[in-house]
Amino acid sequence: MTLTGCGSSSDDKGGGGGGDLTIGFAVPVLANPYWKANADFAKDIGKQLGVKVVVADAQEQETNQLKNVQDLIAQGVDGIVFGPITAEIGPRLLDECKRAKIVCAAAARKPGVEPSAESADYYAGYVVGDDAGDGAVGAKALVDAGCSKVVAMSGLQGNSVADARLDGFVKEAEAGGLTILGKPQRPVELPEAGLKATQNFLAKFPGPGFDCLFAFNDSSAVGAIQALGSAGQNGKVKVASIDGTADGVKAIQDGDMLVSPGGEFINGGMALILAYDAINGSARDNGAVVLNSLPVTNENVEAYKAQFVDRLPQYDAKSLSLASNPSADQDGLKIVIK
Repeated sequence: MTLTGCGSSSDDKGGGGGGDLTIGFAVPVLANPYWKANADFAKDIGKQLGVKVVVADAQEQETNQLKNVQDLIAQGVDGIVFGPITAEIGPRLLDECKRAKIVCAAAARKPGVEPSAESADYYAGYVVGDDAGDGAVGAKALVDAGCSKVVAMSGLQGNSVADARLDGFVKEAEAGGLTILGKPQRPVELPEAGLKATQNFLAKFPGPGFDCLFAFNDSSAVGAIQALGSAGQNGKVKVASIDGTADGVKAIQDGDMLVSPGGEFINGGMALILAYDAINGSARDNGAVVLNSLPVTNENVEAYKAQFVDRLPQYDAKSLSLASNPSADQDGLKIVIK
């Protein structure tokens, strides 16, 4: 477990708001560039709001994440944002916060429980991406590129993001006439797993017998592209991914990948705003926030890179926060290229 602090200049905590607040951010795995960017953005949002943000890394282990949340509670944090590793761990994390009477919010992955009036005193809600929509974007890009046979890989089964991305991809692929070869490989989330899965696909469907590949995230796509390159198939096998990380952007610029819906790593910072507002008595009417899908392609990759990769996205946290700005747009939490 790794705990790191960032934010306010004071180490004092309490219920007074502003610089008096400390909010923990329990992430699944900082080794994944997506979650590293997510944590960095959340820290920036916290800094703008005068909140100390403490990041805890579960290293993709449910037992670690449960302990991380318990440790954050023991430290006396005022609120917790967590990205549940699976739908199964989500309700347990919510229960920990409920027992401790600490406001919490989920980021990137739904915790298996919808926000409601009954849980409003401790559960501010969640901010997630349009995961099924992002999966569908990948399938449509591959169909539009003229592909006919595809192999696919996704994340851990039971992870709501991985399940929804794959479901969205499969439905759109079938609607577009793409033939999905074999069973999607999972869990495939990191580069080494993407490399191995793609090598297996190349061995199982020699030739290769497929002309496109769908990856769950940019991290696994990096490994897939490496395997395709070693087999002399870069450019011949079209690749679609999700997350819009620096690796995904580079792959698009290099012509190794068609699309990677991006910007969703802002969900941690946006969920922090949900928690901050709830702690300060300004909870949003709708705590179930689904971000818009923003496909990154060769047409907008340079603008996206400048605004989401080369620096932290520029969002005015105080203007988005209802606690800081009572006239803030209730639906203002969005991914936008300016």
